[in-house]
Amino acid sequence: MAGVVAREMLRGWWKAAPALPAAVLAGLVASGELHVAHALIVAVACAPAAYVYWRAARARQIAAEARPAEASASTSGIALAQPVIDVIPDALVLLDRARRVVEANSAARELFGVRLVGRDFSQVLRHPSAVEAMDRVLASSSISREEITLLSPGERHFMLSALPIADGRGLTAADGTPAVAIALHEITALKRSEQLRADFVANASHELRTPLASVIGFIETLQGPARGDPAAQERFLEIMSQESARMARLIDDLLSLSRIEQDEHVVPSARVDLAHVIDGVVEALSLAARDRQMTIAVDLDAAMPPVVGDADQLTQVFQNLIDNAIKYARAGTAIRVAGKVLERLPETGGPGVAVKVVNEGEGIAREHLPRLTDRFYRVDPARSRQKGGTGLGLAIVKHIVNRHRGRLLFESELGVGTTVTVFLPARAEDHGGK
Repeated sequence: MAGVVAREMLRGWWKAAPALPAAVLAGLVASGELHVAHALIVAVACAPAAYVYWRAARARQIAAEARPAEASASTSGIALAQPVIDVIPDALVLLDRARRVVEANSAARELFGVRLVGRDFSQVLRHPSAVEAMDRVLASSSISREEITLLSPGERHFMLSALPIADGRGLTAADGTPAVAIALHEITALKRSEQLRADFVANASHELRTPLASVIGFIETLQGPARGDPAAQERFLEIMSQESARMARLIDDLLSLSRIEQDEHVVPSARVDLAHVIDGVVEALSLAARDRQMTIAVDLDAAMPPVVGDADQLTQVFQNLIDNAIKYARAGTAIRVAGKVLERLPETGGPGVAVKVVNEGEGIAREHLPRLTDRFYRVDPARSRQKGGTGLGLAIVKHIVNRHRGRLLFESELGVGTTVTVFLPARAEDHGGK
C-alpha cells in the first residue's frame, strides 16, 4: 500500500516543481544566510529556467500517462472492429509478428474452425505458398498475393492476399498487435466455369471435326478415284448424308443449349397441361418404338394439375428422355411413363408432380450417374455415336428442368434398367386437377 501511495505522489511531482526554488530562498532568508533583496534578485533570475523545466516535466508526465490509454484504445478498436470484419464474405485473419492469429472473422472460422486465436498461422493453413506470402509481408511490408488450392473436404480454389498493417512502432516480437492481414477470396466457381468453357470448346471442336473430316475425305474420293464408279458414289454419298445430318443435329443441340442457358434465370409463367405434352411426345415417337418392337405405356394420375412452365421446352425434356429409352433399352421391351401428384416437393415445399421414364436396358454403373448431364459425356461413346447421339441431350434436359425450378433424379441397376424422374412444381391454386 505504501508503495502505491509513493508512486502516486511521484507521478504528480511536477505540479510542485515551481514552488521548490521559492521554498529554498525563503529558508535562507529566515536563517539570516541571505538578504531579502538578494533573494528577490535570485528568484527573478531563476524564474524563467524554473518555468521551462516545469513545462518539460509536465509534458513528459502527460506523455507517459497517455501511452497505456493509447494501448487500451488500440485494443478496444480491434474489439469494435469485430462486427465489421464478420460481415466480410471473404475469410479474414489478422496476425501479429510472431505469426500468431490475433483475430478472425466468421468466414475464417467457418473455413478453418472456431479455435483460431492464439494459434500459429502455419498450423491453421498448412500450405507452403500461404506461409511464404506471410513471411514476405513480414520481411518487406509489401502486399503479396498467391493462388492456392485446398483439397479437403473438397477441392477449393482461393486467391490469398497478405497485406501489412502499419502500426508505426516497428514491432519485432508478438505483443498482440495485428501486423499482417490474410484474406482468402474463393474462386472455385470461376475456375470451374473456365474449365467448363475450355472443355466445351474442345469437345464441340472434336465432335464437329470428326464428321467434317469424313465428309471432306469422301468428297476428295468422289472427285478422284471414284469419279467413274456409280456404286462407290452411291455408298459414299449415303455416308456423307449421315455425317452431315450428325453435324446438323450437333449444331441444333448447341444452339438449343445456348438459348436455354440464356433464359435459365427467367422462370416461365404459363400453365402447361403435362398430360397433353406427354401424349404428344409418345405419339411422335411411337413409330421409332415400333421399329424396335417396343411399347410405350403411359400411366398418369387422373388429377394431374397443370405445371408452371414452357410447353415447348417440357416437350423437349420428355422427347429426349423417351427417345433415349427407345435407343438404349433392349429391343422388344416396354417403356413405362408414370406420373403422380405430390403434395409437397422437398425443394419448394409446395405441391408438384413427378414423372418417371422407366426402361429395361443394360443399366448404368453407379459411378457414371453423377456425370450423365455433363456436356458431351457418354457412358459408351461408340454406341452413342452409332445411335446418332450428340452427347448434349441430357445437358439440355438438366438446364430446362433447372429453369422450371424442378429436379432431375437418375436411378439405375445393371442388367435391369434405368429410371429417370422429373420433379416439377405446380401452382397451389391449380393443385387438385383444376
